[in-house]
Amino acid sequence: MLRAKWRVFLLAAALSALAAPVARAQGQQQPQTPRPEDNYITAKQFQHRVFEVKNRDPHSLANVLSTLGSGFKGAVIFPNREFRTITVRDFPENIAVIEEAIRRFDQPEPARPGIEFRVHFLLASNDGSDGQLPAELNEVARQLQSSLGYKNFSLMGSQVLRSKEGPGLTHNKGVADLRLGTNTEAGRQPATYSYHIREVRIEARSAASARVLADEFNFQMRVPVPLGPDKFSLQEIGFQSPVLIREGERVVVGTAGIADKSVVVILSASTVK
Repeated sequence: MLRAKWRVFLLAAALSALAAPVARAQGQQQPQTPRPEDNYITAKQFQHRVFEVKNRDPHSLANVLSTLGSGFKGAVIFPNREFRTITVRDFPENIAVIEEAIRRFDQPEPARPGIEFRVHFLLASNDGSDGQLPAELNEVARQLQSSLGYKNFSLMGSQVLRSKEGPGLTHNKGVADLRLGTNTEAGRQPATYSYHIREVRIEARSAASARVLADEFNFQMRVPVPLGPDKFSLQEIGFQSPVLIREGERVVVGTAGIADKSVVVILSASTVK
């Protein structure tokens, strides 16, 4: 009987010894690495607001506001030009900052003075005779005869263009009264032109006059050049330059050559009250 109890005791001790490493292994398991938090904010933390834009362009205003958002995934600053609104989805504190910025910047733009440009295109050549020029261009043509060396000047076209001071682009295009010969297919084709004036400013020099400045006057023209009796090629000519005009004066902005001729662009400007 004693031997049986001793065997039971030994068996229990052996089982306990086998179970100990398993328990230790279970106790030494590495803790699970926590899942990285997603930076997407739930709708419960974000708020929505729709702001009405009354004076400025919503897209331009949204560009100014873009740095005021939280930057978290799901945050939105969305402008709509048709409804003149800016929709914001973000933290309440960011929305409050954006609301204050809209209140400050959505103000009526200050009135900008108007500017009237008069653009004249002359064709300078040494063949034929002078065409009829407007009286206001006669003095300019006489000065061009000595400076450019051409004898004759004819008017290809004139336009009046309205613009405003400030950033932006004022542009125009048309068909020039220009024929390079009459016995070829090229001579029967029209010449087209386009031009634009960029970033116009007014600089007051005195109470009586002002200077009109433009960062860029760009003139381009497509001219049919004969390659034979029935063939021609369209060639592009033009120039680009800044402009400085005193109110009331006429300035030669630039010239572009066509074989033995030149197109001369004359510009004048006046402020419109």
